[in-house]
Amino acid sequence: VEVITNCSILAAVDQKGANSPGVGVSFITALAKDNIKVLAISQVGSKTNVNVVIKKEDSTRALQAFNSRLYLSKTTIAMGIVGPGLIGATLLDQIWDQAAILKKDFDIDLQVMGITGSTRMILSDVGIDLSRWRELQEEKGEMADMKKFTQHVHGNQFTGNTILVDCTADSNVASLYYEWLDRGIHVVTPNKKANSGPLDQYLKLRALQRKSYTHYFYEATVGAGLPIISTLRGLQETGDKILRIEGIFSGTLSYIFNSFIGERAFSEVVGEAKQAGYTEPDPRDDLSGTDVARKVIILARESGLKLELSDVPVQSLVPEPLQVSSSAEQFMQQLPQFDQDMAKKRHDAETAGEVLRYVGVVDVVNQKGTVELRRYKKEHPFARLSGSDNIISFTTRRYNDHPLIIIGPGAGAQVTAGGVFSDVLRVASYLGAPS
Repeated sequence: VEVITNCSILAAVDQKGANSPGVGVSFITALAKDNIKVLAISQVGSKTNVNVVIKKEDSTRALQAFNSRLYLSKTTIAMGIVGPGLIGATLLDQIWDQAAILKKDFDIDLQVMGITGSTRMILSDVGIDLSRWRELQEEKGEMADMKKFTQHVHGNQFTGNTILVDCTADSNVASLYYEWLDRGIHVVTPNKKANSGPLDQYLKLRALQRKSYTHYFYEATVGAGLPIISTLRGLQETGDKILRIEGIFSGTLSYIFNSFIGERAFSEVVGEAKQAGYTEPDPRDDLSGTDVARKVIILARESGLKLELSDVPVQSLVPEPLQVSSSAEQFMQQLPQFDQDMAKKRHDAETAGEVLRYVGVVDVVNQKGTVELRRYKKEHPFARLSGSDNIISFTTRRYNDHPLIIIGPGAGAQVTAGGVFSDVLRVASYLGAPS
């Protein structure tokens, strides 16, 4: 004999009984999708209701989950935002601007229960007032504690679903995804570190996500607000075969080579991009090609290739003597000494009627990826790019003679936050919000 204490019985009563098929299935599915463990199931003789035994602590969340499933109440989601920097802050502002419309037209109630940075966090039991979250963080902020933050956001008994949004570029935060998903927390992120990190950890994460009912969305890791990951998945799920993915994945490097024309010096263009805020504080972070390599790895793994980041050869645009410069300022001061090398590459390309473009390539057929500076004919779509736009070309069995091309802004806080926001709403739709 085994005794299980602290349990609750939750019943779904259907007046039509056996003549209304699917209610019992919807009941159990709703609980499963919210990672609520069912200890026992029974259906009484009249067949008008289905009873489940669950842990007492899960009872309110279970009721919320089932109500959302049948559209009897709003799809209420508890959210936690990790990293209120440029992208995180923009996302919070977008949620605030759209909150009333989401409630009125889509029955989606997004409640931000916590916001945490690396040193300070703010928590709320009823949802943070997003019209003044910056002031509240200053007035009521406490020392950041990721364990406490996660428990607070996920432990709220008045909401049935939890989404944690990681807006950082921190590998330590990315290492928590497995734990979050295992606890039934949905994860949305533009952080590339988890999907481009060690292959074994990536495979473990995806295996957990596939066998659970939790959602892990990361559209913004590759093209900010551009539908790159969703397009790739759509092609594969409908039976198409990916042969090659090639693209200009860096808004910074797109801007630099779109502006590197005429007699302009390479160092001058890099300085202009830095002044305009297109580069990282240290432009070497962009010119090294590492960020592009991470995007290549993400797309390669989505295409079925089991590659490590170290498997992708990267052509760095940082002159070797400057890779160890002590500061970004020193690097920019010394970069003009190497303008002649890049000017020669531009001249050789122009002589052949071509332009320079910094691209990432996923060669699925040969199972490899590369990141390098390439030359393209002036009539090629990559050559006609402008500003800081990104462009991605999918060559598949269906799109072989004429590749499928996606083009648009691939960087910037507004479009990146918009891509993250879109993923949050995708989770909401899976959790029961009407489409």
